[in-house]
Amino acid sequence: MLEVRLEKRHAGFTLKVDFYAGNEVLALLGASGAGKTMTLQCIAGTARPDRGRIVLDGRVLFDSELRIDIPPQERDVGLLFQNYALFPNMTVRQNLQCGLVHAVPRKARAAEVDQLLRSFCLTGLGDHYPHQLSGGQQQRVALARCLARKPRLLLLDEPFAALDSHLRWQLEQELVDTLADFGGTTLYVTHDREETRRLCHRVCVMRKGSSMPVVGVWDWYHKPATQSAALLAGFENVAEAIPSNGVAYIPQWGAHWPCPRNAVVGVAFRAEQARLSPVQEDLSIACRILRTSEQETICVPAGGVDALLRIQPDARFAPGDAVWCCIPADSAVWLEQEG
Repeated sequence: MLEVRLEKRHAGFTLKVDFYAGNEVLALLGASGAGKTMTLQCIAGTARPDRGRIVLDGRVLFDSELRIDIPPQERDVGLLFQNYALFPNMTVRQNLQCGLVHAVPRKARAAEVDQLLRSFCLTGLGDHYPHQLSGGQQQRVALARCLARKPRLLLLDEPFAALDSHLRWQLEQELVDTLADFGGTTLYVTHDREETRRLCHRVCVMRKGSSMPVVGVWDWYHKPATQSAALLAGFENVAEAIPSNGVAYIPQWGAHWPCPRNAVVGVAFRAEQARLSPVQEDLSIACRILRTSEQETICVPAGGVDALLRIQPDARFAPGDAVWCCIPADSAVWLEQEG
């Protein structure tokens, strides 16, 4: 169990996060600059929060009031950086031995390294240097070095960011098994929603340095609570909504829709959930087709301003046609104020 509550100010940026994670893979999801990496650094001890408390499995790693600040090397935390941070002047075997220094007696290290080489499909590469390895091999060495320390907590900072899509998929499959065997708490920093859906159990969305309440992956992807969560979840159509007496006015789309509650500030729907129709149906938006492709149709709301709608293509209609964009009522996601 990991409990994190901290604040840190740095170069005009304020980080304020509050969440917990059990024996699971928890995604820290957010746009670049949201504070994801800084959060990991504070947990790992490579950056010091201004105030707050960090507890791992009942052990206090940091407490500003009690003046506790455990050194990074004593926190039982494994941190995997985006660039893997392998020592370039050391062989694979030597890099792995560095991870074993505090976890395994000296006499047992050689056998442990051999086991790691086998477990991570690195047999025969022990005497290679990092520059002689592929990106995938470097990633496996870095992950093996992290786990060699037998950490209680694993921090992964966009581990696939530097890899091409095919290699990313292959390594994801290996990582799923590795994390299942690890069995502890893993924080997974990413801005990739599909990676999040495949690898993680719950999601903590971060926006401008602040953490949102942790939710399950299904809830975040299908029923996001805020605009930032909806955008990260891949909702193509997001707009402001102004509710009043059971009806919401949506200025960008020039539409009035029935609204289930007054405490909303926006609404969203996916392109795949909308359809084009010559007549008004369900929740609808009057619009004109701007252009279309095999993948999607782009429409301009007739009564809206500065907005484009992304909708599934329909061969019945062509650019210039006046149509209705129709969305089933249960496919509209009403959004609340950012926390």
